[in-house]
Amino acid sequence: MGKEEKMEAIYRQFFTTMSQFHKLRISELLPDMTKGDFMTLMEISHLNCGEEKKKVTTSVLAEKMQAKPSAISRTLKGLEEKGLIERSVNRADRRNTYVELTEQGKQIIKDCKSDLDEVTLAVFAKMEPEDILRLIGYLDEIYLIAKEEIELRIKKKRKEKGR
Repeated sequence: MGKEEKMEAIYRQFFTTMSQFHKLRISELLPDMTKGDFMTLMEISHLNCGEEKKKVTTSVLAEKMQAKPSAISRTLKGLEEKGLIERSVNRADRRNTYVELTEQGKQIIKDCKSDLDEVTLAVFAKMEPEDILRLIGYLDEIYLIAKEEIELRIKKKRKEKGR
């Protein structure tokens, strides 16, 4: 097997391994919500809990989640109907809508984080700390290299479209 074939096999194995994480049934640990709903709640929680503890706008939320505003609006509508978030319009600038967790939303985040923390601790307890740290280092390195490569290709495509 040549070097190119070997790298192709490693490439396939890497993406097969990474895609297995999508198969984990994490959503079954979440009470009546999708992974997308949970990730949105987590992002709102994270943004609301900054040093300033300010409300987050839907546009900032969409940007942070790298999602289209229309998709975020649909998700927020469902979360609001479930009583997990509240939206309010900025009186000074009616174009801005603020989003914050309700007490029920905060409790769900707390409970889900607790469940996920227990799972993570149970997994890590079965591994050597050095192996976990090495894996984190490798994944960080792969992420940074992939991010750089993707940014280069995006710039190249934009440049080609500009011609």
